[in-house]
Amino acid sequence: MIKDTIESMLAQFTVTYTIEVGGTEGLNFSGRYVVITQEYDPVKIVISNSRSYNVSGNVPAEYVIENAVSVAGMFQKKSEEGTLEVKILEGEELVDSANTSDAWGAVLVTAVKQR
Repeated sequence: MIKDTIESMLAQFTVTYTIEVGGTEGLNFSGRYVVITQEYDPVKIVISNSRSYNVSGNVPAEYVIENAVSVAGMFQKKSEEGTLEVKILEGEELVDSANTSDAWGAVLVTAVKQR
């Protein structure tokens, strides 16, 4: 009974986020994003977990994060030329975005489910 109540409450604070890495087509990048989740625990009631993911590739790229409370990411260009644009979406809604055209430039984006 308590487990169902806690899990129902936690579901209100979790969403699916999408990180879109865009900018200059084919631009090489690397990055890391961290995902915070929460779940029921019979002893502590609620526990928070964090997982980090190292990524690299070429623009465009997309990362879908399900059942997250929060997500943050740092992405960096691996060249002097081009533009790097990173967005975090909750469904179709833009939550945060950042871009850089600086040589070897980096951006930071964050999202926390607001209730």
